[in-house]
Amino acid sequence: MKIVKKILVFASVMALFQACKPVPVSHWFPVTPQEHYERELLKAKLEKTTAGATWFRMSTEVLSDSVFTVAPYQERIFLGDSLPAQAFRITVPEGRKLVITPNRTDADSAALLFIELYKIRQNGKPQRLDYLKEEGSNITYSNTGQDTLLLKLQTGLAQQVTVTISLSTEPTLGFPVAGHSMSSVISYWGAERDAGARSHEGIDIRAKRGTPAVAAQNGFITQVGMNNLGGKIVFLSSLDSPYSLYYAHLDSQLVSSGQRVTSGDTLGLVGNTGNAVTTSPHLHFGIYARGSGAVNPLPFIDNRREKLPGLPAISKWLGDTVTIKKKTILYKTTQLDKSAAIQPLPANAVVRIVGEMAKGYRVQLADGTKGFIPTVPLQRYQAKTDGISKAD
Repeated sequence: MKIVKKILVFASVMALFQACKPVPVSHWFPVTPQEHYERELLKAKLEKTTAGATWFRMSTEVLSDSVFTVAPYQERIFLGDSLPAQAFRITVPEGRKLVITPNRTDADSAALLFIELYKIRQNGKPQRLDYLKEEGSNITYSNTGQDTLLLKLQTGLAQQVTVTISLSTEPTLGFPVAGHSMSSVISYWGAERDAGARSHEGIDIRAKRGTPAVAAQNGFITQVGMNNLGGKIVFLSSLDSPYSLYYAHLDSQLVSSGQRVTSGDTLGLVGNTGNAVTTSPHLHFGIYARGSGAVNPLPFIDNRREKLPGLPAISKWLGDTVTIKKKTILYKTTQLDKSAAIQPLPANAVVRIVGEMAKGYRVQLADGTKGFIPTVPLQRYQAKTDGISKAD
């Protein structure tokens, strides 16, 4: 009899468990501003309304969006009604720090705006890396590999906002020669050496003999020595990235193996030792990724200011459903490259304009397909189309 009672109790508990929808951990222990907001919506049971269900569904669905852009980039994005969330994937050159900056007009300042940055893992699932803090002005992320990122934007329930997203990049390292900049670089990655027998695995930076060669990042010295090619050399390993920095042709070395250094510390003085003895003094600067060899150091230190592509005046069609007056092609990336074509669009095709870029639009088709088209003439679409109209 006791066994029967235990079975009945167990069955009752399992039935109760099956009847209850699992609640995400983020709703019990919210971290981001959006998670805090979601918990309030759930407390008010707004997820059971049509608008609330759409809001929660879109928040998850856009994490699977596959449209791509490459920084530097700028886009004006519409969020609202049946499209409360949008997302796009970003590729960032190795060695660059991504800076994500949102800007919106005073007219939209009262609407909520949630921004979260994800990394797409090898299994295809997103992993959140960072988010825009309540009083924050931007999100930054240093790329130490070949990560594919995803940026998600979402407004509040029953709210509408137009936001301009600027994606810029900065070098992840400081410049390795004191008092110098990119104008002093005299030889680049891949240049021929020894009559084409090998290629240049670094860059050369011209400077007067005795100019300080400085730590481009915090780390520790792993090697101080001499070899036939590099002459007097120093290796610096990073404390927070998988890279080793190589300084060669030094006139003298001023550090020792095992020494901890901080960015800007002098490691040695520029010279022309090794196979550079017949050339003018310069620093050979290289970067080696642990386990994969030399990488181009230029993106890591290129401190020239980037030029963001400008945006046209805000279009009256942003957020609206329109027809295109001439045939075009829908692309997966903002580069509008033929290899990224999704499908052709005939003249009079119906699209919803959900974003504006320098030379085109982000659009959504009636079946939910998203992509980019070049700038083409547009005209108002008279009939309401389910799924993509501005006021669903």
